[in-house]
Amino acid sequence: MANILIEKGDFFKYLYLEDKKIALKKISEGKEAEEVIVSDCESDFDACFDDEGKLNLIYQNSEGELVLLILSEKGWHKKVLYSYPDKNTHLDNFTLLIKNKVVHLFYTLSSISKPREMLLIHQKWDKNWSGKNIALIKGPLLFPFYEVFLEDERNVHLLYTTVEKNKTQLYYLFYTQDSWSPKFLISESEKIFSPATLVDSQKNIHTLWIEEDIIQEIKYKKKTPGSWPKGNWTAATTLAYSTEIKNLHLSVIDNNLWGSYIQKDSLFATISSDSGNSWSKPFKLPFSLQEVEFFKLRAPLGNLQSNYIFLSKKGEIIPLEYKPRKEPEEKSTYFTFYIKEVQEYLNLLIKKLQTLKEEKSFLEEELNRKNAEIAMKNKNIFDLQELLKQANEERAKISLKADNYNTMVNRLMRENENLKRQIKDLQNQVLILNSKLESIKNATTFQKIKSLFIKEED
Repeated sequence: MANILIEKGDFFKYLYLEDKKIALKKISEGKEAEEVIVSDCESDFDACFDDEGKLNLIYQNSEGELVLLILSEKGWHKKVLYSYPDKNTHLDNFTLLIKNKVVHLFYTLSSISKPREMLLIHQKWDKNWSGKNIALIKGPLLFPFYEVFLEDERNVHLLYTTVEKNKTQLYYLFYTQDSWSPKFLISESEKIFSPATLVDSQKNIHTLWIEEDIIQEIKYKKKTPGSWPKGNWTAATTLAYSTEIKNLHLSVIDNNLWGSYIQKDSLFATISSDSGNSWSKPFKLPFSLQEVEFFKLRAPLGNLQSNYIFLSKKGEIIPLEYKPRKEPEEKSTYFTFYIKEVQEYLNLLIKKLQTLKEEKSFLEEELNRKNAEIAMKNKNIFDLQELLKQANEERAKISLKADNYNTMVNRLMRENENLKRQIKDLQNQVLILNSKLESIKNATTFQKIKSLFIKEED
């Protein structure tokens, strides 16, 4: 996360996070002094000043507590706003804004069980706490993915990105009269990140973001105040294109809009002096990355209105203390594209197209290889189908033989049953004959005895 600048004058102070420690550093005349404020920060953090000039700081500690620290004359005062004892719950991406004693707090809540999802939450203190889950953010995301602009204590403007159906969507919504508006789709692309927004003194809403599809482009949209059709959003305008763009932010200086960013190893900016209707071509600022540092701005700096700034090691605020020099031939340079930029753009496209052609050739080779494999597998499938057909025919023959054998066995079993019955009948007949024979034998013996007695009587 960016360091947070809280004071800038003859010296400057800023807060930074390192090794779970939030420290306050003061630099004056080349000398540094440091104070560790928090030693158990488990998230990022944010800070801002309230109406009494007290520094407020928000973070999540190692015990799962959402902590608000307030710096007074007696030192730091700690308030635990909420406790999440579940170690699987993580708070992060804090934004703290205070105006007219109304506190607006934004943060994300995520769970280890769903690493690609997080809730974007808004909490407000106005004599009591109230809050709302604004959106379910789906990843994977490129950071930063949301930005908030506090117009006044009652009006808040929000840009955020989420991923749906493999596309990144950029949404805008605003908070007024204690309720959030429906979300409005600003843009959709392969990748969108670094949204930036602010509202100028004329109530125009300005938005910038980085869009990546083949190359990176800085896009701009504006909404004028009032109802339809006056309050319509303009069409998206491309202000710059390159690769490796980061730290994009919007600023208003002397009623001029500045879009500042890092492109590769240099600082660039583009300016609009007519409230975003037209923009200068991007120009390089005379600072190297080794000379500057990127800060979230939480200190009032004269006529500068911005959420972020670049600060040089000499203490120069960029672009507030930078005055671009116009060449005579560049008096009317306030338009977006020049031939040179278009040529650079085309060169980038040519390189990207060459890469895509190489990838296409590789994919075609892979496709041919896969087609050959599929053809071989189809042939194997055909052979297997033939073998299966033969096996089915053999099985049909075997089934027919089995049916014949079953028929023959059934017939033999029936014949066997008939034979069993015949044998049983014969056995019964034998028993009857044996009985008759026994009777005959017995009768014969009796006749013999009888004849003997009859002979004796005679």
